[in-house]
Amino acid sequence: MIPCHKRSETAGLPITFNAAEDLGALELAQLWADRRAWPITERTAYDELAELACMSALARWLTRWQPIAIHSAVLAGARMEAVAGALGNSLQVAFDHWHEWASQQRDFIVNGMAGIPEDDYEAVVQRFAAVGIKP
Repeated sequence: MIPCHKRSETAGLPITFNAAEDLGALELAQLWADRRAWPITERTAYDELAELACMSALARWLTRWQPIAIHSAVLAGARMEAVAGALGNSLQVAFDHWHEWASQQRDFIVNGMAGIPEDDYEAVVQRFAAVGIKP
């Protein structure tokens, strides 16, 4: 990282959660990955707030997307233990995250179509049930 000795407090980085979340997940991820945006030395309250806002909003986006990734991995045939390993948690936690999201998606009807097809929902439920995890 290149330390920046003269920084403007109005450098355009968001300093609230809402402002950071409004950037969207892709822009947040790119900003977070750009280590030049985050000075190492001579940090100000602005720097700390901007980094906290960005990491908090990115964490929220990623947490929202975890159930979708679980769903896709299971449907793609990933071993259930591998799904838990990729999540960094137990199969029960993977199921709980997925099931909360999937139940809402199953009931979310747009133009006569559910957010996820019933067949996909049942296929994932069956994969979890096969390893002893049931609703």
